[in-house]
Amino acid sequence: MNNTKTLLRKERQRTMEKPFAWIPFRLLKNGLFADLSDRAKLLYFFLCLAADSQGISFFGDPRILTFFQLDPKDISLARIELIQKDLIAYDGRLYQVLSLPSPDPCNKENLMPLPAHRTSEPEQFGEILKRLAPKTP
Repeated sequence: MNNTKTLLRKERQRTMEKPFAWIPFRLLKNGLFADLSDRAKLLYFFLCLAADSQGISFFGDPRILTFFQLDPKDISLARIELIQKDLIAYDGRLYQVLSLPSPDPCNKENLMPLPAHRTSEPEQFGEILKRLAPKTP
């Protein structure tokens, strides 16, 4: 079995662009991603894309809402969820995407907990975006 990675389209190899954005892999590995609602995932990913290198985003809720078919209540609930999970901070004016919380070394379940609410196969993030994105006429 050959584990060598081969680029499918060498001319399109991804490179770091400016401004940059990142989403930490540990979000997936430690189970936080699976525990988030779709609206919280969407807001988190949007903030990761919009934030500067320190995690700060000046995009306000009205501007964020122009990108998605969500109502203000959805943004508010997503923000509350992300704050409770210690993934973002918000002061009413700006957002900060925080570094991921440190896992509790005494709790082995922090390594890859299984989400309790999952009842079917995991949904691809692209499918979530398609479902939540504004429909074009």
